[in-house]
Amino acid sequence: MSDKKPDQQASEPGADHAGDAPTSPEIYIEISQEGIEEMERPSASLFWSAIAAGLLVSFSLIVKAALYAETSGLSFGHAIDSLGYTIGFILVIFCRLQLFTENTITPVLPTIAKPTPKNCWNTSRVWGISLVGNFIGTAIMAALFVFTPIVSEATFDAMMSISTKVAELGFLESLVKGMPSGLLIAALVWMRPSSGNSFLGLVFLIIYVIALGDFTHVIVGSCEIFLLAWEGERAIAPMMVNNILPTLIGNVIGGTALFALLAWAQVKDEL
Repeated sequence: MSDKKPDQQASEPGADHAGDAPTSPEIYIEISQEGIEEMERPSASLFWSAIAAGLLVSFSLIVKAALYAETSGLSFGHAIDSLGYTIGFILVIFCRLQLFTENTITPVLPTIAKPTPKNCWNTSRVWGISLVGNFIGTAIMAALFVFTPIVSEATFDAMMSISTKVAELGFLESLVKGMPSGLLIAALVWMRPSSGNSFLGLVFLIIYVIALGDFTHVIVGSCEIFLLAWEGERAIAPMMVNNILPTLIGNVIGGTALFALLAWAQVKDEL
């Protein structure tokens, strides 16, 4: 995501002007402009922002696990611990950091409109840097969980239990469960220009649905996979192939192949 300030966003086309909700073409233009700005950012800026995003989104696992440790015996425990999953995403989104799954729509929209070699290369560059940086951030956090007393024993045990459930998913199940996450996060990005002061509530609601549905997310999932690897529970290579790769594919299908292409199709004749 770009580093624009809220007052800068409010002055742009489609930004909740005069209390009027922006039209779909206006939303497309605004998000496309964000995508262009992302593709023009230096690689180093994208990289450090992506690492920070990986660090912060890992708090979704921490808080979810802390609530899981307290409520796992309750019939409605999953509904409560899923609340914790929202925290990391709220931190990343409102800190305007580079989270890979948001980039499955933002730089894609201008590239769909103008699929030039330059745009295709820059989209690939943003995707690659975001993904690698996010993984570095989650790997660092997972190492801290394992090798330092940064979380309580009860929370750590809950984190291991949650992570093991994710690692036990097969290739196809990880892929299919990744599609709703990509679709919902792309929808969240699309709603931002028209959400105004309600955006925090929308972030909370959308991410809560992802957690409640046990849908997979490639970046939070990578923290869970790295946690198991650093603890010596499972080999990292099979988990990357059987869990992270299909989740990545599913997130991209949901965010790009489904939402971004449909968003482009509905406005292309009006632009």
